[in-house]
Amino acid sequence: MKLYQRDYCKGPTKFEMEEYERIREEEKIGMGLCRRNLYSQYPEAIRHYNSLFPNNHIELFDWKASGKMSELTKAFEQLVHDNTSRERDILNFINHTPAPYIIGSLLIYKDFGHHDTFIFPEFSIGAGTYFADYLIVGKNSGGYEFLFVELEAPHKSTTIKSGYEGYATRSGLNQISDWKYQIETNFVSITKEFEKACIDVDRLPQEFRQYDSTRMHYVVIAGLRDDYNDVTYRTRREKIKYLGIEMYHYDNLIDFSKALEEKNTF
Repeated sequence: MKLYQRDYCKGPTKFEMEEYERIREEEKIGMGLCRRNLYSQYPEAIRHYNSLFPNNHIELFDWKASGKMSELTKAFEQLVHDNTSRERDILNFINHTPAPYIIGSLLIYKDFGHHDTFIFPEFSIGAGTYFADYLIVGKNSGGYEFLFVELEAPHKSTTIKSGYEGYATRSGLNQISDWKYQIETNFVSITKEFEKACIDVDRLPQEFRQYDSTRMHYVVIAGLRDDYNDVTYRTRREKIKYLGIEMYHYDNLIDFSKALEEKNTF
């Protein structure tokens, strides 16, 4: 599934190309031997088209420039704290408002994503056997890394009274266990999904073709801050240490989204 209604794989319009050329001229300093960087002013269509996955490419400064981040994050917070909200309501808000930066905010404390970021909603794992609610792909100096995200309902048995995982959290953890097995044993199917979305498969780096467990990350988001106690936070630390799975509640996601307003990149 792509992020945008427009198909950016079809390339920029004539007007967008003319605007791009105008900005490229402005980048020249003196006789043109040096250049200033005006990349953020390039038309969105140019920036998307020049990326690996034009329809899944996302850059934070576009959302900051829109002036809508604070308003959208507040609306998302209200939705999450509405007792009638379901997982599908959360997905619809992020996908169709749209507000993909909210999921992208999971990168805020990661060491990848600041060079390049892509978000794939409903990403197929295991030739359509399973679907991650989101796959976030981010680049750092060491190449691309992958963050698979499972969302559970914000108000559905997140924890039991003792603080241990309830039905919703266990369901998310079980989903990720299935994903990990599929990814480890059938990475070729993952590669095929990337090839479908890539504008030029010859440019696809090795990270997208060869399984490397050190590049894989997994997140479950379920419940709210009030669902967590000392036991929950301890089991969350254990999941990271022993299973490589991170657990967050939706209030974490809201906090991350608000913090993005002070950042320049994911």
